Amino acid sequence: EREHRITRAVLEVLERTGHPVGIVTKSALVMRDIDILARMAGRGLAKVAISVTTLDRVIARKMEPRAATPPRRLEAIKALSAAGIPVAVMVAPIVPAINDSEIERILTAACEAGASEAGYVLLR
Repeated sequence: EREHRITRAVLEVLERTGHPVGIVTKSALVMRDIDILARMAGRGLAKVAISVTTLDRVIARKMEPRAATPPRRLEAIKALSAAGIPVAVMVAPIVPAINDSEIERILTAACEAGASEAGYVLLR
């Protein structure tokens, strides 16, 4: 994605045709396309959901070794929100006895960063 920029090319087509888009990601790379997403959001066509599993870097590296760090994800929420893009936080997955005790802290941090919605996925 970083090299071929496929998502950006798709977003350009969606913007040009006025087609809505929702993005769910664990990557801070979504900030690269903030210009297109902001224009689309201004027309009510774009929304982004960022998944934050934990705020603990050690747990994050074990659960999602190749995903953006928790601070980078919160930075993405802040940047997207500041650009006028509606942002949701997904606390996902919630794993009992691993990260379930963090739900309130994650929601608070995401809200402070600018997230306006939240959701979750409970791992069973």
